Amino acid sequence: MITTLAIAAAAFSGANSGLAVGEMVTPFHPNHIFGPNKGTNACPPCTYGNRPAVQVWVNEDDSKNVVAIANDLSDKVKASKHELKAFVIQMTCCQECVDSITAVAKQVKADNIGIAHIAQTDSAVKNYKINTDSEVKNTVIVYKDKKVVAKFVNLKADKKGLDELNAAIAKVDN
Repeated sequence: MITTLAIAAAAFSGANSGLAVGEMVTPFHPNHIFGPNKGTNACPPCTYGNRPAVQVWVNEDDSKNVVAIANDLSDKVKASKHELKAFVIQMTCCQECVDSITAVAKQVKADNIGIAHIAQTDSAVKNYKINTDSEVKNTVIVYKDKKVVAKFVNLKADKKGLDELNAAIAKVDN
């Protein structure tokens, strides 16, 4: 069951971050630097409504891990039966963080996912319950009909991590 996977992933990392399974995503306005909403601050939940979606909130993750997750999500968006949407959102505190996510965007192999940044102090970080402690590298939220069905904390883009993420995506993109 996907809920068990999501809870196990969060528990394994030792950190808690992100909306709980069953909670609803809310509006927020990141600065899109890549993808379908490039150059805007379009709200992902508002723009794409009840479609299945994945948000990857990046704190201090390694760029190779973020690129691998983004490329995997790009493949899932291409193969989606129900217009899956995916977003990588870098929480920023300075220009260096913006530069970091811009470098990631240049390494993503397709422009069908959104890559954006948002200030760590933005109310969305609090509303989405994103833990900004350095031990939290990323928080991944999978949802449909704006309801969270799975979350992962410190997702590694290895076979095991991506298999778990893809199993959660399969549940919402059916």
